[in-house]
Parts: sequence; C-alpha cells; structure tokens
Amino acid sequence: MMKAGMIFALSILAGLLAGGILAGISMVLVQPYTAVLADIELESLLADGEFDEDEFEAQLQSIHFSQQYGSLAIGVAAGAIMGGAYLVSRIRMEPIKAALLIAGIAWFVLYVIPAVKYPPSPEAAFNPNSPATNLVLLAGYTGVSGLAAIAIALGFRKVKRKEKAFGAAALYLAVVAGAFFAFPDYQSDDDLLLHQPVLNAWRSAISLSITAFWFSLGIVCGLLWMYGNKSGGRAT
Repeated sequence: MMKAGMIFALSILAGLLAGGILAGISMVLVQPYTAVLADIELESLLADGEFDEDEFEAQLQSIHFSQQYGSLAIGVAAGAIMGGAYLVSRIRMEPIKAALLIAGIAWFVLYVIPAVKYPPSPEAAFNPNSPATNLVLLAGYTGVSGLAAIAIALGFRKVKRKEKAFGAAALYLAVVAGAFFAFPDYQSDDDLLLHQPVLNAWRSAISLSITAFWFSLGIVCGLLWMYGNKSGGRAT
C-alpha cells in the first residue's frame, strides 16, 4: 500500500515540476507584456518627475524573482494541496482522473473565483509605495473561497444521495456569491488609465499560465500517483 508520506512526497515533486513549467510559461507569455507595462510605468514616472532608478530597478527585479522562484513556491504549496485532497477525498477513480478532478476544482476555487473579483493589477505590481489593499483583499477572498470549499466538501462527505455533488456546488456558489458582494471592490485609477488592450493581454497571459500550471500539475500528479500505486498501492 502506498503510504500517506509517499503520496505527499510524490505530490510535492509534481508541484516542483509544475512550478518549473509555470516559470517557463511566465517567461514566454507574461514577461513580454510585463516589459511593455514597465515601459509605460517608466514613462509615467519620468513625466511626473518621480523616477528613482534604483527603486524602479529593484521593483523590476522583485517582479522577475517572484515570477521565477515564486512559481516554485506556488508549486510546492499546490502539490501539498493535491496530496492532502487525494488522501482526504478517497476519490474512487484512476489516479490520473482523480488528479485532474482535484486540480480542476483547485484551479476554479483558488484562481478563477478570486480573479473574477480581483483581477491582476499593474499598480499593485509596479508601485512599491501603493497600499497593499489589493493583495489583502485578494488573499482574504481566496481564503474564504478555499475554506468554504473545504468545509462544504467535508460536510457533504457522509451524504449518500447521488445529487450531493450538485448540492455541494450550489452551496459553495451561494457562499462565494455572498462573499463577492460583502468584500469591497478594488479598482486602481492608474489601471484605468492604461492602454486597455495591453492590460487585457497581460491579464490573459497570466490566466493562461495559471491554467496551464494547475492542469499540468494534475497530469504530473496523476502519473506519479499511478507509479506509486504500482509500487505499493493506494493508502487506506
């Protein structure tokens, strides 16, 4: 039997691999638009007479660091989530199908729902002096979405009706809809002044990279779990 420790180890390994994929995709897809936004920010600072070369370069380095090494940290955390969900849920599916199902749910709960309320903001990324309101609200809303999904999933575990999946989904959507209206909106005035096609392309590139990350994580986890099952079987 594959032990819980093995499941977590394989899941975290999958997370590291998927994190590397995310870093590569971010470099190819997101970085070009980030460079364009950086040029726009530079022009704005020069026009306002607020340009500080050292501070600007430090911020660019911070963005680059987060896109590359932050992706690996995200991968480790996501891998741990995958392993924990696989152990707790005891989904009776082939490992690859179970992994893709968990990854799809995590992508929806931890990325799609929060991003609809709080899409990526260049102001929050490029201005080190901007308030952390956007990040605080995003973290809070993501936490509500994730905790709601966990609580509802655990609450419906003992329900034996065939419709329990629809009931759980409906309750989750009701909770996040309530949170959507309860949480304040956030819109930076500077974001509104940006060239919208560039801003939308940047956000789309981020969305595509995160989507590719979660589903590549699902595939890699599934393959590693299949390997673990062949070696020792599923943990009970």
